Amino acid sequence: MIDIGEVVAQSGIPTSTLHLWEREGLIAPVGRAGLRRQYDDGIMQRLAIIVISQRSGFSLSEIRSLLTTSGPPAGHQHLADKLDDLRTRRAALDTAIESLEHALKCTAPSPIECPTFLRQLDDVLPVRRD
Repeated sequence: MIDIGEVVAQSGIPTSTLHLWEREGLIAPVGRAGLRRQYDDGIMQRLAIIVISQRSGFSLSEIRSLLTTSGPPAGHQHLADKLDDLRTRRAALDTAIESLEHALKCTAPSPIECPTFLRQLDDVLPVRRD
């Protein structure tokens, strides 16, 4: 078993975050030594999974679902769904970056007057066709 102080020291994750993740059902102590929580040997791997999941854009609720999924097919579906979401977000970010880069290079007096920038605005909002 690993004491919570050692988990904090090894992982760099604050005690308050560990307590939050415990309340959210992402981690669970296996016991206590006095008032100090004790975790099993797999805690560092579980924390790494939580951290990489957060970096990938998973919410705590999604991470909980991913960690409690029984069987590979459901877990794979969670990952596939998040991958699709990340690719969509990346495409939107790439478009935004390209638009801003163009606006900065454009010779128009301001981005609002740049024809290319204005054309790109057409794709931002859905077009209502009556």
